[in-house]
Amino acid sequence: MNERPKELDNKVIILNGFSYEEINSIMRAVKPLFENPRDLIFAKTTEKSVEMVLKDLIVDMSQDHEYLKKNPPAAIKKKSTSDE
Repeated sequence: MNERPKELDNKVIILNGFSYEEINSIMRAVKPLFENPRDLIFAKTTEKSVEMVLKDLIVDMSQDHEYLKKNPPAAIKKKSTSDE
């Protein structure tokens, strides 16, 4: 029997058909509504993602999100250290 992946409990917002400016506006509007906005997962569809099974897509995005939380890109690391 297959167990339900824990990643399906994550809050995931999948955006399709929006410009990057619109996505940024949506993210800025939504994040303040949550106690832990860094736990929200925002994703823009890609040619590959629209072909995926939704459960697999959520698991994949959740794993990517966890990785990036633990290993932020250099630009983010640089900014946070310069803010101190």
